[in-house]
Amino acid sequence: MHIHRALVGAVTIAALTLVALRASAADESDLAGRAAAWQEGYNSGNLEAVAALYAEGASRMPPNAETIGKDGIVANLQSFKDAGAATVHLAVTDAESVGDLAYGAGTYELTGADGSHIDHGKWLNVSKRINGEWQIYSDIWNSNMALPTP
Repeated sequence: MHIHRALVGAVTIAALTLVALRASAADESDLAGRAAAWQEGYNSGNLEAVAALYAEGASRMPPNAETIGKDGIVANLQSFKDAGAATVHLAVTDAESVGDLAYGAGTYELTGADGSHIDHGKWLNVSKRINGEWQIYSDIWNSNMALPTP
């Protein structure tokens, strides 16, 4: 009986230690902070601030469109604003960093100025630490909504 309790205790301590280590070292890159800055910049109309979160050589991969480089980010974001997407809400569901690379995943929801639902889906982000600063290197997203039928 004592061996069984000792084994259960050891397994429990090992599992809790692994959870604590993963939580403490999971995302040194602070993807949640970058996502909050991205959301704030977009929602306030400061699209230059959003573009500043991206590294030189960065790319965005929008659905049903060509890849966009750093120099096209502001125009791409403005196209969403022009199409009526007034605000975005981003949620981070997963993030981890290892060395100078990090990834994150989450969900998004776009709403119009009147609060109407425009789109919702998921996103994936790769970031790099460049000269000590974490910057978005690549992101891609796609909608959970069905494509309109022709």
